[in-house]
Parts: sequence; structure tokens; C-alpha cells
Amino acid sequence: MSARPLLREAGVDDERIIRDLLRAAYPDNPKVDPAIMRWQYWDNPFGRTRAWIWELEGQAIAHWAAVPVPLVLDGQPVVGVKTADAATHPEHRRQGLFAELAAAYMTELGRSNVPAVLTHPNPDSTPGVAASGAQLVARVPAFVRALDDGWLAQRLHLPLPLARPLVSAARRVAFRPSGNVGPDAIAVPSPPRDLDALWQATGGSYGVRRDSAWWEWRYVQRPAGEYRFAEVRRHGELVGAAALQVREAFGGRFGYVMEFMAADVEAAQQLTAVIEGMARAQAAVGLVLIATPRSSAGVLAQRAGFRRLPQRLEPNPLRFLVAAPAGSSAALAAQDWSIAWGDLDHV
Repeated sequence: MSARPLLREAGVDDERIIRDLLRAAYPDNPKVDPAIMRWQYWDNPFGRTRAWIWELEGQAIAHWAAVPVPLVLDGQPVVGVKTADAATHPEHRRQGLFAELAAAYMTELGRSNVPAVLTHPNPDSTPGVAASGAQLVARVPAFVRALDDGWLAQRLHLPLPLARPLVSAARRVAFRPSGNVGPDAIAVPSPPRDLDALWQATGGSYGVRRDSAWWEWRYVQRPAGEYRFAEVRRHGELVGAAALQVREAFGGRFGYVMEFMAADVEAAQQLTAVIEGMARAQAAVGLVLIATPRSSAGVLAQRAGFRRLPQRLEPNPLRFLVAAPAGSSAALAAQDWSIAWGDLDHV
């Protein structure tokens, strides 16, 4: 008789078999590095990560984790969870394993009175996530700011020698110059001080609580993060802060704007000018951020010269879903949520 898989909650002692599964399912998953898994799962300052697996003959064949994150719900601070590492072993897919695991996952989180679950599923796991009760908040667009005429011509399928003047003029019109970089708009070696006050002034009512504790854990403590930071001050007061990582995307090196917090349009324009210079110094051809269009970050980024990535270049935008395990997921999804690259655990 063949062995039957066992659905159970997992813990730190199961780390090796979880990482083996992630390596088989998604070899580029950063959690195959034990240091990164330890940082996110087991040394998380916001609480204990809970994980569920299907186990078969001592191996994990399906998995989903609930990573604690600081949130605001209706403006009130709470601790919710962000889903991470939904995976089924390639040899065991299309057997309904993940859907059953996801249902058990949400049931247990409801019993634990978790107020909100944030999830950004990949296309493979979206059906199981939706079946577990999560509701779509939005398909989140990417906003870009082109810095290089050659990259822009390539994306527009134009011959660069002939198109350079046209492309250069189009870039200046479409991505108008950012603000002037004054003496109080600078790159800084670590997250700016006074982040809590800026977050209180600019944060939305629903989303990750982007205070100093979040920045410290997400960007300073994360192994191999290589994040850089910028700040804008006005009469000594912090009015803008950003976190940046340069990586390959969209056919070139792009500056991923992990966080973009600004008190007003002028601060957003100066902040954009600083991070533009930081990205150029690392040979980036553009900047990219994600935001819900009506959020403060989305509105101010567009006022500062970011433009929505055309749909033909982004046919499958990021899906953002939420669930209220012990309440109404539909009501929770209907709120005005904020989002940034920093919410995603793999960037």
C-alpha cells in the first residue's frame, strides 16, 4: 500500500524539508538560503511565523506560510500576516493538495483571531488562494520613470541612431524633470531618523505599518538586501523617505523603489530626483514602483514624473488579495489599501 500524505502545521525543525521543496518548485526563491528563511520566519520581531505542509515519506510536498507583519486596519495598529512561499512539488501538482492546505490554513488563522491576511499569489497558486476565501483588492500596476533613451527606444522598437532625438524629447515630455536636489535632499547610509513621524503624517488607513521598526527589520536586518536610502528634509523635519534596490527587470537594470513616502508634491519631486541619481550611479535605465493609483504614494509618484507601465509590457500585473479569516473578506478588500515593493518578500 502506498503511503498517504499528512497535512500538518510545521515549525523550525522542518526548515530543511521546506527549503528542499522551495528549491524544487521555485529554484530562484530567496528562502532556499537558510539565512533569509531564518530572518523572515524564525527571527521575525513581529511574531512567530506559522507554516503548513503536506508531508509524504519525510518530505514536504506542499507548503504555505503566514509571516507576521505590522499593519494598520482602519487606522489602528495591529499585527496581521503576509502569506509566503505557496508551493507544491512539481511531481504532486494538480492533485488538489494546495487547495486543501489553503482551506486548513485560513481556518487555523481564524481560530487564532488573525485580523487580516495579505497575499500576492503567483498565477499557479491564485485559484487555491481565492478558493480559501481571499478577495481581490486590486491588480496593482507598476509605475516607471525612464532614465535611458536607449532602453526606451528598445522598448518602443525604434532604431536608436535615428530615433534618439525623438526618444529624448518624448522622454522629457512623458517623464518630466524631477525636482531640484537641494542640500536637504540626500542619499543616506541607513533609514532616516524620524520615520515614525513621517509615517503618521503620510500613512494610509489600510496596509503595512511602515514605521521605523518595519524599515529596520525589512531593509537593515534582511541578509543580502543591498538596499539604499534617501531622505528629504524641510527646516530639519523629515518630509520624504525612500528605500531603493537596483536589479534586473524589464530588459535592463532598474531601481526598485521599495518605499516612497512623501509629505507633499514638492517633497515627492525632490525625493525622486535623489533616487534617480542613486539609480544612475548603479547604471540603472529606469525606476519602478508599485502602488494602488489612489494611494498617497501612487498619486505623489505620478505627480513626481512616474508613469504607469503600458499593459502590453505588463500583461499580468501583480494580484493583491486580502482575507479576514474570522470576518468579512469582501468588506476588508473593499477598503483603500496601500502597497509597495517592500510588502513582497522576494524583492
